[in-house]
Amino acid sequence: MGMSIFAPKTVTVGSVSDFLARKETTQEVTRKFIPATLSTLALSQFATTASAANVAEKAVRDTVVHAFDPLVEMLSAMAYPVGILMMTAGCLVIMSGNKSKGLHLIKLAAIGFVGMQFVPGIMAILMEVGSAIGK
Repeated sequence: MGMSIFAPKTVTVGSVSDFLARKETTQEVTRKFIPATLSTLALSQFATTASAANVAEKAVRDTVVHAFDPLVEMLSAMAYPVGILMMTAGCLVIMSGNKSKGLHLIKLAAIGFVGMQFVPGIMAILMEVGSAIGK
């Protein structure tokens, strides 16, 4: 049976005599605490500024990318009627006696239609890979 995340965990930090032998005064604790707090505040300010710049950059990139969404959707929607017309033309070519050319036209229409349906998904994957590499 696996280990539960709610199971109590035991951590050994040394013996009791080691713990009792080391005594820190309040001044030592205070001196250690203040620089850590100041450095944490300084780093948090830097992180806030950096994250604000990243958010602005991401917003601009998303705006530009999504500006082309209507065009991509229109081209994807146009693939269906164009594919039907090309497949119908391929069937007519087969009926006219040129079987190999008709089958070739049908095959290319099917491949083109499937490709047009996958292009938006492939571009989304490429955008994610590009943003992961850019970080």
